[in-house]
Amino acid sequence: MADYALGDRGSVEVVTNDFYDAEILQVFEELQVDRERIWNGEARLVPEPDNPYEPNSIAVYIDDFKVGRLSPEDSALYWKPITRVVASGYDAIAHLQLSAVLRRVSNENSIESRGVLSLSAPSSLFPLNQAPVQATLLPQGPSMKVLDEKDYSEYLHGILPPSGEGRVILALEANQLKLADGAVVDSVEVFHDRKRVGRLSTQMSLQLAPVIRYAFERNKLTSAWGTIRGNSLELSLTVQAVRAADIPQEWFEELPNNVPDLLPVSDSYEVPPAFEPTEGELNRAAATKKKRGLVGSLTGSHAAGQQTQAADANDAPGSHRVASPDRRLAILLGVIGALILLAGIFLCFWQPLLGVVAIVLGVSVAFMALYMGRDVPVENSSYEEASV
Repeated sequence: MADYALGDRGSVEVVTNDFYDAEILQVFEELQVDRERIWNGEARLVPEPDNPYEPNSIAVYIDDFKVGRLSPEDSALYWKPITRVVASGYDAIAHLQLSAVLRRVSNENSIESRGVLSLSAPSSLFPLNQAPVQATLLPQGPSMKVLDEKDYSEYLHGILPPSGEGRVILALEANQLKLADGAVVDSVEVFHDRKRVGRLSTQMSLQLAPVIRYAFERNKLTSAWGTIRGNSLELSLTVQAVRAADIPQEWFEELPNNVPDLLPVSDSYEVPPAFEPTEGELNRAAATKKKRGLVGSLTGSHAAGQQTQAADANDAPGSHRVASPDRRLAILLGVIGALILLAGIFLCFWQPLLGVVAIVLGVSVAFMALYMGRDVPVENSSYEEASV
């Protein structure tokens, strides 16, 4: 499928650090401990309506390697515009910066990674108008202010969306102006749907005029992404295009138009199943299955076995009870405790405080006697070894 370059006036974090280590390693080919590497390039956004773990998730691909996905929240925000692109027969393309570093903790290696997409807000992914059919689109770049836009404020307010911001496709034309001193300078005029809406500065016109003429000589108009912002009182118009010196050679060779027609706006779009599990996602499935089996065993026969074992611990066939070796001492303490208890009861009639103390002491001695005289459970094997 042909590429559809999405608006890039924003940033969106990519989830990369759980199931994509093997694929990220293949992108970088090699990672060294504590030495971060960075990859910059175009990534493909693929909607996955059949993702069994996160339905309607949007995966991020570098070539054939799935290196991440959007968070559930961002997938929900971008689902409709991305599926519109795919349903129209195009690949949704956005710039990605991917960084990765190998960490070693306790003699174990792990990959830390982070991905950031250059992606406009969902409402600004698509232009409010269409690019001319015979136009080539300049690569997106830094913003350049359009001058004299206030002279066309009535027209521009007519195309300003209710949200107060929108992307537009602007046409650029190179002309020459004669100054008062007789000097001739290049001037790039800016048009929206064949309506003049301003001009670029003299400096930017000097840089872009040769590029525009190059395309014109090959029967191509030159267009560029633009952004309109404002409210009922004021507005601004900017052009987003790379500097002439930064335009890649392949652009001059192909003169591409990356804003093809899409399906009409709809509530939803039909896209094919696209979930291709990574190595980590396959392990995720196995781990989930194993966890379910473990939970079942714990809540089933294993748990019942634990209860049975606890209930029968005192009656296990491999153990028996023997009399405490301190049985005689325990009997003696029991007698003493009983006598002290009786004495305390009688003393309560004449010396209440002393009687209470005696009762407490007698009860304590009696309980100590009971503890020392209890039977002790002993395993047969240990007992036999002691007897020998």
